[in-house]
Amino acid sequence: MTGLERLCFGTSTFVAGRLLPGKDSRPGLAALRTALEAGVRTIHSNPHLGTQWAVREVLDHVGPVAGLRHLVKAECPLRGDLEARISTAIEMSTGQLGIARIDAVVLQVDLKRTERAELLNDQKALRDFYRHGSRVAFASGRIGAVYAYCHGPAEVRAALREESISAVAAQYHLASPWPISHLAQISQADRGFVGMSPLNRGALIDPLARTARGRLRPLTWALSDPRVEAIAITMSSPEHVNEVIDTVRNSQRSRPSGPRTSSTGYKEAIL
Repeated sequence: MTGLERLCFGTSTFVAGRLLPGKDSRPGLAALRTALEAGVRTIHSNPHLGTQWAVREVLDHVGPVAGLRHLVKAECPLRGDLEARISTAIEMSTGQLGIARIDAVVLQVDLKRTERAELLNDQKALRDFYRHGSRVAFASGRIGAVYAYCHGPAEVRAALREESISAVAAQYHLASPWPISHLAQISQADRGFVGMSPLNRGALIDPLARTARGRLRPLTWALSDPRVEAIAITMSSPEHVNEVIDTVRNSQRSRPSGPRTSSTGYKEAIL
């Protein structure tokens, strides 16, 4: 086992797109090719960020990749037009990626466009969001699963109460470690957990460290708990891909055979 089955290639800023329109895309394209050649088999993308074109370009170049999985984000405000937004995300993604089927839609509450902030802690509103969103996604006939992207504990609680949600995703790094206190609950509910942005979009990389292991120490922390089923990380150059892959493999080798539990009830991070 290489541990690479836990690695998901994030695409938000790996090439020129909505967030970084002037970025040189060549290193990012090479990064995705390097990741696929190394054995990475999961790609997470957002149709509204303008980077799916690059995923398709790489896949057209390398040809069919056995076992490749696509996770696609669909955002909508609470009590917004879920049907239109999810359908649009599916249509855009299948077209832009050149695929017939999406392995999982990642439903995310659009915080900026949710007009009533109090709804963000309303369990009924959140459960309705996940239930209706799942129904719309599955009705397309092109979705394998539905995940819930959660901004906080209230969303986790609501997502776990809906059988249609098979995994929870959330920002998961040393500057936002709150999901760690919910991993046991997620695991007991037989759902997966996807940790997003383990380096906090590069902010947690140590530029003074002399080794890749030192620079990517927060990634080792994110990988240390086996209840974290996958880690989604954006890699914008082949060099960064190789450093991440080496860190994943080293983390796999150094992980103890059984989890250690501290007096707080949390598993200790193996750094």
